[in-house]
Amino acid sequence: MSGRGVEDAVGSTSPLAGIAALRSRTPGRTFRILTGVLALCPVAAVTAYRVGHNVPGGLPGGVATLAADWSGLAVVGPALAALLLASTADAGAERVGLAFVGGFGVLALVTAAAAWRPAAIGVSVGFAVVAADRLVALGRKREWNGVRRAAPVGLAAVGVATSLAATAGVMPATLRPLGSGVALTAVGVVPLAVGWDRTSALAGVAAGATVLATAASAPYVAGAVLLVGGGVVGVPAGLVAFAAAGGTAGVVSALRDGRLAVALGAALFCAAGVPATVLRATGVVVAAALVAYDGGERA
Repeated sequence: MSGRGVEDAVGSTSPLAGIAALRSRTPGRTFRILTGVLALCPVAAVTAYRVGHNVPGGLPGGVATLAADWSGLAVVGPALAALLLASTADAGAERVGLAFVGGFGVLALVTAAAAWRPAAIGVSVGFAVVAADRLVALGRKREWNGVRRAAPVGLAAVGVATSLAATAGVMPATLRPLGSGVALTAVGVVPLAVGWDRTSALAGVAAGATVLATAASAPYVAGAVLLVGGGVVGVPAGLVAFAAAGGTAGVVSALRDGRLAVALGAALFCAAGVPATVLRATGVVVAAALVAYDGGERA
């Protein structure tokens, strides 16, 4: 759908109207690269800060203070990216779902603790709509390309819903390992949507082997880094290695094919980790939308 078509669909008073106007003036490939950068930078920065802040020695005082004061605004990046992607979606249901994710992601900025749960529910419901739209389309077309692109989206949607519900207390906290496992599996199967070749497969195997070796040589350090940096709870090291291998292979494959937006989506999957917070969950939604894109970005 063109930018003008989206604007007509959502109405001139909607926040998406201004985004649709921007979309109409920007080439599609450039637009999607912009959304990937917009989501990846703040998510990766927050993840790096959490890891750096908890390693021995920590971070310089000025960096820690600055990050503590401004990290709460990081959710704006992936939330706005979701709204931007909503303006490019061809299917009405996917457009509505992404708009839900973006709108409720911004709601997480409200300082009141009571706003966190509605934001988490809204992001989960929005992603569920996106995933359901993919699955319905898959049932109609019944083709392999649809299956491989839908796999990371469906798994990620389950991971988001389970992780957020367990964190919010809607479901037992004991389900957090399930959310972690499903979310990491979604990252591991990214090559199904992105594709792979010999070089990307070797890069993925190397990344997975590195994770396994690190976990074996320094299990307590590795566990602490995964918990703090990736929100990983109660899953075996092999599954983390599988996620690292799949995410790395997806990034390398997309870069080799000149699909920068897809590569950014695969990298965002890795940086977001387990979607147990609104920031991570919104990042995962954007990542899934980018890696499952079937509009043809191959250079």
